[in-house]
Amino acid sequence: MLEIVGDSHLIALADAAQLPEMKPVLSGWENRIRLAQLGNGYDFFSPFFAVRGDTVSFTQAPALRNFRQINPDMPDAIGRDDPRRFVFMFGLYPSLGFNAEHWMTHTVVPWSSDRHFVSQSAFDTIINHLLAQPMAFFRQLKQMNVRFSVASCCPVPASYHLLAQKTNFAAHEITHIYNRFRDYAGNRLAEMGVFCHFPPQEVYDEHGAMLDIYVKRPGDYHANPDYGRLMLAKILNEVEGFD
Repeated sequence: MLEIVGDSHLIALADAAQLPEMKPVLSGWENRIRLAQLGNGYDFFSPFFAVRGDTVSFTQAPALRNFRQINPDMPDAIGRDDPRRFVFMFGLYPSLGFNAEHWMTHTVVPWSSDRHFVSQSAFDTIINHLLAQPMAFFRQLKQMNVRFSVASCCPVPASYHLLAQKTNFAAHEITHIYNRFRDYAGNRLAEMGVFCHFPPQEVYDEHGAMLDIYVKRPGDYHANPDYGRLMLAKILNEVEGFD
């Protein structure tokens, strides 16, 4: 059984799974794949799990409820040597990292001269602080010999910073924040021996942002089912390569 669970960025994958053109991709996965949103991106930057003996359980009410709903015939906690394989789509959404109010006087891009520059090492410290809870969760699962990988959220839409009225950011600054966050988190996961599913290359523009044809709606930082179709197919193909 493959369970893909995560934050609100999982909705694009769940919607894509209902598309008629996904039937060939999902062939062979019938009754072997379950998808569920457990919460929002920022929920996973605060404590969200508990360790009890040889099990790990979600502690936030929506996450625990939704995890139980997709596991009526399985435990509602993740156990040592769990028979399920998981893909967790959370931890790589830097929601707090690009809130506009956090960057009124500072910037991480050298091409914005109106604010104080934050060095790479200082920004890495910010990322480590945001990643504390997800990384603790992933480390615990590794210690318990749980089979899992981690999936990134979609890239920042190209027009996001303008349509979302985050006007204090310089051009391509949010994209830079996302890409730095994604790469740093991916490297930390790789050091732990955890595979990371990154967005498909064809969704990026020349600046590393997501092409607007894949955005859910203008000004929103979520992807549509067309993106979900590409990402879900990529995840399944990569997961099949594990076994």
